[in-house]
Amino acid sequence: MKTQANEPRPIRTLRQHFWNGFKKAHRQRPLSFYLLLSIPVVLLLAAHLFRSLDDPRRLAFGLSLLFVFLGVVLIGALLDTLSIIRESLVTKRTSYKETLGDDEFLAELRSNRLSGDD
Repeated sequence: MKTQANEPRPIRTLRQHFWNGFKKAHRQRPLSFYLLLSIPVVLLLAAHLFRSLDDPRRLAFGLSLLFVFLGVVLIGALLDTLSIIRESLVTKRTSYKETLGDDEFLAELRSNRLSGDD
């Protein structure tokens, strides 16, 4: 009768290690990271729009797609900025509550100030 502690762990291939690392890194990256990576690709793909100006409909369609993409990038950047501000405010509030918002800490601080201890 073998217990599970005596059984060896399954062997993982290099591809499995890379895949698990990619999944772990993917969970930590915000959307703006991928949008920033895609900006040069979109601009390179859109470069052909300005070479052939024969068809105005094609140019208008391409430019509208480009502006939609840039709008998505701007909205993503705005949402990231708002989340950073929100996290900053939460951190400031919790640090205030842990220090000056604590009644015991304030009482000790006042007593040290009145007694002249440094």
